[in-house]
Amino acid sequence: MTFHVSADIAEDSLPGDSSHVGDLDITLVGPETGDPVTLLDGYDAKLSHIAPVVFSLEEPGELDPGLDDQLEVSGSQILILRNVKLVAPWRGFGLGALLAGTAIKRLSAGARAAVCYPAPISEPDSAAQDSQDDDDAWDRAVAALQRTWGRLGFEHFRDGVFVLDLGLVTLDERLAQLSRAIGRVSTR
Repeated sequence: MTFHVSADIAEDSLPGDSSHVGDLDITLVGPETGDPVTLLDGYDAKLSHIAPVVFSLEEPGELDPGLDDQLEVSGSQILILRNVKLVAPWRGFGLGALLAGTAIKRLSAGARAAVCYPAPISEPDSAAQDSQDDDDAWDRAVAALQRTWGRLGFEHFRDGVFVLDLGLVTLDERLAQLSRAIGRVSTR
């Protein structure tokens, strides 16, 4: 099941007046969906990469044993944060992490973990003349996204996939910290 979240701010509470902030896509998979690796293969590049890292290849429908041991035992579903894209004027304030964390919290009933593969939406252009510059920019963008998701409590698991254990209070604590930080920025 995939959820599309559109973040908008109503200006002056007038009907129809809104400012679009961004969009999020979150996919929810669990034991009832069958084998997530097969199900998500070919869906899109991120899901095709994440699924075999997070789920067992030997026991279809089960978590990777290393991840299973790492997570608290609560819930059976996995939330996959596929895309978060803010429109330009809203970037750089920590709002993306706050919106993603809030969406994860809202959708987390029955979920054991949230996972993501922090990378820009577009791949580096390997055919470009300045491919080293593109690679360096790509690496900087990945590092920035990893720091952003780390602010929510996501930790590296394996092969660039980050995991947030929803059985811990980390998400609530991190959302409170982000809200306070954004509040300080907005009052300056």
